[in-house]
Amino acid sequence: MTTTEMHFASTRLYDIGVSLYNELAKKDSVITNDEKQVVSGDFEAEPFEVALKMSVFAENGLVAFFSLLPYEVPASKAAEFAQLICTTNYKDMYAGNFDYLPESGKIVFRLTLPFRNSLLSEELLRESINYCRDTVTKYNSMLFEASRE
Repeated sequence: MTTTEMHFASTRLYDIGVSLYNELAKKDSVITNDEKQVVSGDFEAEPFEVALKMSVFAENGLVAFFSLLPYEVPASKAAEFAQLICTTNYKDMYAGNFDYLPESGKIVFRLTLPFRNSLLSEELLRESINYCRDTVTKYNSMLFEASRE
């Protein structure tokens, strides 16, 4: 893709993402940054809402979804929790993965899709949003319990 085509594709994806967030996320939770092509919002889920950010990286031809989980892992659980994250990613994750930074105790789910030389549809972005929400919801309780002292 040329630079112009990449800019057009990234702007199109961002606009579709903003529209979907306005449709699917909790009302009044959607925050946009048009300059950086980032949209975030909160999605209904149990037992916690799922906060999900979508970033379009035109220079790399990527769209990425990030969900920072709403709790932190204490330092005393770092080694055990890191092993759990590695095992979960290896055994269960076919698309996306959990990242864990022991220094801060933060956990994030990430799904990245390339769009160079292709067009991502509204349906694929909608499915990606739902997949992220559902995956975080599925593993949230297990990870929360494992993070408790």
